[in-house]
Amino acid sequence: MLTFLALISTILILSCTSGETGKPEGTLSVSELLQNPVYDTEVKVFGKVSLLGQLNCPCFELSSGRDKVQVWYDLMVEDDGTERPAVSIEGIKNGDYVIVTGELKTEGTHTVLNDFWASSIKK
Repeated sequence: MLTFLALISTILILSCTSGETGKPEGTLSVSELLQNPVYDTEVKVFGKVSLLGQLNCPCFELSSGRDKVQVWYDLMVEDDGTERPAVSIEGIKNGDYVIVTGELKTEGTHTVLNDFWASSIKK
């Protein structure tokens, strides 16, 4: 009986630390980033992928809580014409939780509010 209770406790602990509540150390949730925005500075953001392959851009939505950013992984061009390299999305699918390293962009010629330009994406 004691072994059974220990097993159930372990399962409960693991289920409580998975997904969004198990935000990796050193990352911000999308909600944290948008509550205290850090623009044009590299940060790591953790959230859930959605709308991958469904938008008219090389981008997807990354969300945590009720907040979301639009993560661009290609066609990122600075206002001065500098092109950023494309980031691989191989193995990433809707519903995955990922860490995206990149920058929250300020509103400019080519960006809109809550655009996040990726420099790497990890599952």
